[in-house]
Amino acid sequence: MAEGTHRKKSSAVLRIGLVVLGVLVLLGVVQAVTTGTVGVGAVSVTLRETTPRETTPAAVAPPSTGPVEWDGAVGGVSSEPSGGAAPSPSGEAEVVTGSWKQARGLLTVEVTRVENAAGRLRLFVTAVNASTARMDLPVASISVVDDKGGDYGVSPSSSRWPVSIARNASVNGVLELDREVGAGGGAVSLTFAGIIGQLAPTGGSVTVPDIPIPR
Repeated sequence: MAEGTHRKKSSAVLRIGLVVLGVLVLLGVVQAVTTGTVGVGAVSVTLRETTPRETTPAAVAPPSTGPVEWDGAVGGVSSEPSGGAAPSPSGEAEVVTGSWKQARGLLTVEVTRVENAAGRLRLFVTAVNASTARMDLPVASISVVDDKGGDYGVSPSSSRWPVSIARNASVNGVLELDREVGAGGGAVSLTFAGIIGQLAPTGGSVTVPDIPIPR
Protein backbone atom coordinates (compact mmCIF):
# COMPACT_ATOMS: atom_id res chain seq x y z
CA MET A 1 0.00 0.00 0.00
CA ALA A 2 2.76 2.42 1.02
CA GLU A 3 4.80 1.51 -2.05
CA GLY A 4 1.87 2.31 -4.38
CA THR A 5 1.36 5.69 -2.77
CA HIS A 6 5.06 6.50 -3.14
CA ARG A 7 4.96 5.66 -6.85
CA LYS A 8 1.97 7.95 -7.37
CA LYS A 9 3.78 10.84 -5.67
CA SER A 10 6.92 10.25 -7.74
CA SER A 11 4.83 10.19 -10.93
CA ALA A 12 3.14 13.50 -9.99
CA VAL A 13 6.47 15.18 -9.22
CA LEU A 14 7.82 13.97 -12.56
CA ARG A 15 4.87 15.38 -14.44
CA ILE A 16 5.23 18.74 -12.66
CA GLY A 17 8.94 18.78 -13.47
CA LEU A 18 8.22 18.11 -17.14
CA VAL A 19 5.66 20.92 -17.23
CA VAL A 20 8.09 23.35 -15.63
CA LEU A 21 10.81 22.27 -18.06
CA GLY A 22 8.48 22.76 -20.99
CA VAL A 23 7.60 26.27 -19.79
CA LEU A 24 11.26 27.16 -19.41
CA VAL A 25 12.04 25.88 -22.88
CA LEU A 26 9.16 27.90 -24.32
CA LEU A 27 10.33 31.06 -22.57
CA GLY A 28 13.83 30.47 -23.87
CA VAL A 29 12.55 30.17 -27.43
CA VAL A 30 10.59 33.41 -27.08
CA GLN A 31 13.61 35.19 -25.62
CA ALA A 32 15.85 33.91 -28.40
CA VAL A 33 13.44 35.12 -31.08
CA THR A 34 12.87 38.56 -29.60
CA THR A 35 16.29 39.48 -28.20
CA GLY A 36 18.71 37.05 -29.83
CA THR A 37 20.04 35.81 -26.46
CA VAL A 38 19.25 32.91 -24.11
CA GLY A 39 19.80 33.16 -20.37
CA VAL A 40 19.76 35.78 -17.64
CA GLY A 41 22.49 38.29 -16.81
CA ALA A 42 26.00 36.87 -17.06
CA VAL A 43 24.63 33.40 -17.83
CA SER A 44 23.40 34.20 -21.33
CA VAL A 45 24.27 33.16 -24.82
CA THR A 46 23.99 35.42 -27.88
CA LEU A 47 22.41 33.51 -30.75
CA ARG A 48 22.67 36.22 -33.46
CA GLU A 49 24.82 39.22 -34.11
CA THR A 50 23.20 42.46 -35.03
CA THR A 51 24.99 44.76 -37.43
CA PRO A 52 24.16 48.45 -37.20
CA ARG A 53 22.67 49.85 -40.40
CA GLU A 54 24.92 52.28 -42.16
CA THR A 55 23.36 55.47 -43.47
CA THR A 56 24.88 57.49 -46.25
CA PRO A 57 24.34 61.23 -45.97
CA ALA A 58 22.60 62.81 -48.93
CA ALA A 59 24.91 64.57 -51.33
CA VAL A 60 24.78 68.36 -51.06
CA ALA A 61 25.27 70.31 -54.23
CA PRO A 62 28.03 72.94 -54.05
CA PRO A 63 26.89 76.56 -54.04
CA SER A 64 26.46 78.03 -57.48
CA THR A 65 28.80 80.82 -58.51
CA GLY A 66 26.97 81.79 -61.67
CA PRO A 67 24.19 84.41 -62.07
CA VAL A 68 20.83 83.72 -60.46
CA GLU A 69 17.87 83.73 -62.84
CA TRP A 70 14.45 83.86 -61.19
CA ASP A 71 12.23 85.18 -63.94
CA GLY A 72 8.99 86.61 -62.63
CA ALA A 73 9.51 85.44 -59.04
CA VAL A 74 8.05 87.73 -56.40
CA GLY A 75 10.92 88.96 -54.30
CA GLY A 76 13.36 87.07 -56.52
CA VAL A 77 16.74 88.16 -57.77
CA SER A 78 17.09 89.42 -61.27
CA SER A 79 19.99 88.30 -63.40
CA GLU A 80 19.94 91.51 -65.39
CA PRO A 81 22.47 94.16 -64.38
CA SER A 82 21.04 97.24 -62.74
CA GLY A 83 21.76 100.30 -64.76
CA GLY A 84 19.64 102.85 -62.90
CA ALA A 85 16.36 104.38 -64.05
CA ALA A 86 15.39 104.12 -67.68
CA PRO A 87 16.01 107.30 -69.64
CA SER A 88 13.03 109.52 -70.41
CA PRO A 89 11.75 109.25 -73.96
CA SER A 90 12.83 112.00 -76.33
CA GLY A 91 10.34 114.68 -77.29
CA GLU A 92 8.82 114.98 -73.81
CA ALA A 93 6.49 117.98 -73.49
CA GLU A 94 7.39 121.10 -71.54
CA VAL A 95 4.61 122.00 -69.10
CA VAL A 96 3.46 125.07 -67.18
CA THR A 97 0.48 125.16 -64.81
CA GLY A 98 -1.39 128.06 -63.25
CA SER A 99 -4.58 130.06 -63.68
CA TRP A 100 -5.16 132.38 -66.62
CA LYS A 101 -8.82 133.38 -66.99
CA GLN A 102 -11.21 135.96 -68.33
CA ALA A 103 -14.90 136.58 -67.54
CA ARG A 104 -17.41 138.19 -69.92
CA GLY A 105 -20.96 138.51 -68.67
CA LEU A 106 -21.97 135.17 -67.14
CA LEU A 107 -19.26 133.14 -68.92
CA THR A 108 -15.79 132.53 -67.47
CA VAL A 109 -12.97 130.83 -69.39
CA GLU A 110 -9.85 129.62 -67.53
CA VAL A 111 -6.63 127.97 -68.77
CA THR A 112 -5.01 125.81 -66.06
CA ARG A 113 -2.25 123.95 -67.94
CA VAL A 114 -0.15 124.44 -71.08
CA GLU A 115 1.93 121.73 -72.76
CA ASN A 116 4.50 122.32 -75.48
CA ALA A 117 5.43 119.15 -77.37
CA ALA A 118 8.03 120.14 -79.99
CA GLY A 119 6.20 123.40 -80.72
CA ARG A 120 2.65 121.98 -80.66
CA LEU A 121 0.69 123.65 -77.86
CA ARG A 122 -2.08 121.98 -75.88
CA LEU A 123 -4.28 124.18 -73.69
CA PHE A 124 -6.29 122.68 -70.81
CA VAL A 125 -9.41 124.81 -70.48
CA THR A 126 -12.34 125.10 -68.06
CA ALA A 127 -15.44 127.09 -69.05
CA VAL A 128 -18.14 128.07 -66.53
CA ASN A 129 -21.64 129.08 -67.61
CA ALA A 130 -23.31 130.89 -64.70
CA SER A 131 -26.43 131.79 -66.67
CA THR A 132 -29.83 130.10 -66.80
CA ALA A 133 -29.50 129.24 -70.50
CA ARG A 134 -27.27 126.93 -72.47
CA MET A 135 -24.23 128.28 -74.31
CA ASP A 136 -22.36 126.79 -77.27
CA LEU A 137 -18.65 127.44 -77.90
CA PRO A 138 -17.90 125.96 -81.36
CA VAL A 139 -14.39 124.61 -81.99
CA ALA A 140 -14.32 126.23 -85.43
CA SER A 141 -14.62 129.67 -83.83
CA ILE A 142 -11.67 129.22 -81.42
CA SER A 143 -8.42 131.01 -82.32
CA VAL A 144 -4.99 131.64 -80.79
CA VAL A 145 -2.57 134.54 -81.38
CA ASP A 146 1.01 134.71 -80.08
CA ASP A 147 2.84 137.86 -78.96
CA LYS A 148 4.80 137.92 -82.24
CA GLY A 149 1.67 138.22 -84.35
CA GLY A 150 1.36 134.57 -85.39
CA ASP A 151 -2.18 133.25 -85.50
CA TYR A 152 -3.36 129.63 -85.15
CA GLY A 153 -6.49 127.57 -85.26
CA VAL A 154 -7.49 124.55 -83.18
CA SER A 155 -7.26 121.01 -84.55
CA PRO A 156 -10.74 119.40 -84.44
CA SER A 157 -9.29 115.87 -84.64
CA SER A 158 -6.79 116.11 -81.76
CA SER A 159 -8.75 118.48 -79.51
CA ARG A 160 -11.33 117.34 -76.96
CA TRP A 161 -13.92 120.02 -76.44
CA PRO A 162 -17.61 119.43 -75.52
CA VAL A 163 -18.90 122.61 -77.30
CA SER A 164 -22.17 122.91 -75.33
CA ILE A 165 -22.33 124.09 -71.71
CA ALA A 166 -25.59 123.57 -69.84
CA ARG A 167 -27.02 126.31 -67.65
CA ASN A 168 -25.28 126.74 -64.29
CA ALA A 169 -22.64 124.18 -65.32
CA SER A 170 -18.99 123.91 -66.27
CA VAL A 171 -16.98 121.85 -68.78
CA ASN A 172 -13.33 120.85 -69.16
CA GLY A 173 -11.48 120.21 -72.39
CA VAL A 174 -8.15 120.18 -74.19
CA LEU A 175 -7.43 122.34 -77.22
CA GLU A 176 -4.45 121.51 -79.47
CA LEU A 177 -3.22 124.04 -81.98
CA ASP A 178 -3.27 123.07 -85.63
CA ARG A 179 0.42 123.88 -86.18
CA GLU A 180 3.63 124.64 -84.30
CA VAL A 181 4.04 127.99 -82.61
CA GLY A 182 6.82 130.34 -83.67
CA ALA A 183 10.20 129.95 -82.00
CA GLY A 184 10.35 133.54 -80.72
CA GLY A 185 6.94 133.75 -79.05
CA GLY A 186 6.64 133.88 -75.27
CA ALA A 187 2.86 133.99 -74.73
CA VAL A 188 -0.44 133.46 -76.53
CA SER A 189 -4.02 134.71 -76.27
CA LEU A 190 -6.98 132.33 -76.55
CA THR A 191 -10.24 133.60 -78.04
CA PHE A 192 -13.66 131.94 -78.09
CA ALA A 193 -15.68 133.72 -80.79
CA GLY A 194 -19.13 133.00 -82.17
CA ILE A 195 -20.55 132.00 -78.77
CA ILE A 196 -24.21 131.04 -79.13
CA GLY A 197 -26.86 131.40 -76.42
CA GLN A 198 -29.66 133.65 -75.16
CA LEU A 199 -27.37 134.92 -72.38
CA ALA A 200 -24.07 134.77 -74.27
CA PRO A 201 -21.52 137.54 -73.62
CA THR A 202 -21.97 140.81 -75.48
CA GLY A 203 -20.36 140.49 -78.89
CA GLY A 204 -20.37 136.67 -78.56
CA SER A 205 -16.69 136.34 -77.65
CA VAL A 206 -14.24 136.14 -74.75
CA THR A 207 -10.41 136.31 -74.84
CA VAL A 208 -7.91 134.97 -72.29
CA PRO A 209 -4.63 136.93 -72.70
CA ASP A 210 -1.00 136.37 -71.66
CA ILE A 211 -0.94 132.56 -71.50
CA PRO A 212 2.77 131.63 -71.26
CA ILE A 213 4.42 129.25 -73.72
CA PRO A 214 6.56 126.69 -71.83
CA ARG A 215 10.04 126.30 -73.32
